[in-house]
Formats: sequence, structure tokens, C-alpha cells
Amino acid sequence: MTMISKELALIVTVLTLGVGGTMALANSANEPSSSVLLSETKVLAEEETKPPIRRERADQFQELLNLSDEQMQQLSVIRQKYRPQMQKLKEQMQAESQQFSQMMQGNASENDLRRKHQEIVRLRQQMGNLRFESMLEMRKVLTTEQRQQLAQLLQQRRQRGWRNRSNLEEMP
Repeated sequence: MTMISKELALIVTVLTLGVGGTMALANSANEPSSSVLLSETKVLAEEETKPPIRRERADQFQELLNLSDEQMQQLSVIRQKYRPQMQKLKEQMQAESQQFSQMMQGNASENDLRRKHQEIVRLRQQMGNLRFESMLEMRKVLTTEQRQQLAQLLQQRRQRGWRNRSNLEEMP
């Protein structure tokens, strides 16, 4: 998968996740800048009831990609379709991670820790599978030109994000 394809996958995934999937995406080891992209792109498919600032950002994104109202609605429907499943997985991952943390601090056996870790890995894989399926559906909504424009926007934002991240990494 090329870098542009990964970025497209990430943006579409973010559209699907909304607020509910931020933890899973931000914890992705394969996409270190995912939290930066998440905050910038999750606004695209939000409902009309969102606060004015978020609505403005969604409108700007819609304008930048030249998305039609119909496309925005289609993306919103897809996101809403996957949101309950992703929310449930997010809650399960949070609970399992909290248990794991407590086990690490306590006297749990290595085997128990391995089992808990495997459960967390299994939940992350399920979340990844849902993100991928939603990405495929959302990809169908965008034109080839919109996908290219999106990849270009993501590259610009990724570069800004890495500059900011490198400053954080230099801190003690």
C-alpha cells in the first residue's frame, strides 16, 4: 500500500470513527501521525447538530474537496452505520486496557498478562477490520479527483504534524 493509499485509508477511517474511535486510531503503531490527522479530519461527516466551529470546519473540508451535499450525506450514513460497533469495541478496549494496567501493577502471572494482551490485540484487530470495511464503503463515495485532493491535503497536514511532533520528542 502506498503512502497516499494509507493516508486515504486513514482519512476515510477517521470519518467513520468520529469521536468514538479516537483512542483506537491514536494508539495505532503503524500510523504515528494518526492523532494529528484525526483531529483535522473527523469533522467531515458530522451531523448538522454539531457546534458552529465544527460545522465551519466540515464546510471548509467539503469545499476543499468539492464534496456535494449528497456525498456528505452518504459519508454520514456510512459513519453512523459503523459507529455503534466501533463504540462498543472502544469501550471494550478501554476496559481491557485498564484491567491490563492493573494486572501489570499487581502480581498477575506472565501467562495471565499474555492472555490479557492477546485479548487487547484481538479487539484492536476487530476495530481495524471495521475501519477497513467502512473505508471501502466511503471510498466509493469519493471521485478519483477527490481522493487525489484528499491525499494531497493529508500530506500537507502530515508534514505540519511531524514538525510539531518532533518538537515534542525533544522535550525531556
